[in-house]
Amino acid sequence: MEPFAPSFHSFHFQSLRSEIELLLRCDDQERTLITKLTDDWFRNVDKRFSPALADSEISLLNTLAGENCMVSNTMLEVLFLAEMYQAVTDGYYHPLHANGLSAAALLEWEVDPSTKSIKLPYNANIQLRGLEQSWAVKRLAEYMRKKLSLEQGLILAGGEITVWGRNTQGTDPWIIGIQNPWHDSAKLGAIALPEGSLSTYSRFEEPDAGSAHDVVQCTVAGQDLVECQVWARTLAQLGVKEGLALLAKRTSVCEAIVVTAEQELHYFGKKASLHRRWLDMRIDHYHFQDKVS
Repeated sequence: MEPFAPSFHSFHFQSLRSEIELLLRCDDQERTLITKLTDDWFRNVDKRFSPALADSEISLLNTLAGENCMVSNTMLEVLFLAEMYQAVTDGYYHPLHANGLSAAALLEWEVDPSTKSIKLPYNANIQLRGLEQSWAVKRLAEYMRKKLSLEQGLILAGGEITVWGRNTQGTDPWIIGIQNPWHDSAKLGAIALPEGSLSTYSRFEEPDAGSAHDVVQCTVAGQDLVECQVWARTLAQLGVKEGLALLAKRTSVCEAIVVTAEQELHYFGKKASLHRRWLDMRIDHYHFQDKVS
């Protein structure tokens, strides 16, 4: 008698004002454990990072701006990650704000490692701009793979998605549609991912987020979900020319589709990925390394 093969099960949660969907290949008896672990994880994420909760850790940190505030290891990890991406993007990703405006590059928080405390500048606040959500999904996916030994899975949170387990011979990759920003029921094409991550940022979803006038939507694919999320927003902020030039300097892993207000598609990435990874895409401009068409 052949051993029973696990089937796919779907799970649904809500965190940081986003719908979270999991599609995991697991046994029926694992569903209860997965549901509890995931629910506990996202409850903890909300308690740490939700600005909508007055008693969340990040709300307390913002309230005590100008004073030393002890923080958790989780908060330190995410804030150090935010600092790293601020440096990688030449300051275009900036989590620290003052008086409702983006803070200047010279405005920084102070960290005391001995007491695990952080001091924000007076009248400043932290806005992680979605980095905390992509971090939470990334960490959950790592736990599912390494601790629970789930061989195949997909986690979707808003415009962020991470997948794994389809990189063995004879296994079809995950096929993920790329949303058409002008038509909810239409797709621009799709991407084939055996494993990896994808982040899509749309100006229509956050019209006041400071996107460049020529960019409507950015989709970035890579291995690290946080990296994809930060670059999708950064490309939208800087525009095609400046954004792709910076991306080319900073990463050799990420690929991107940028949609402009003229409804033109710009592709950035490896030539070999076209038609093998990016499917049914009508590309108008190609950016292979430093070459621009």
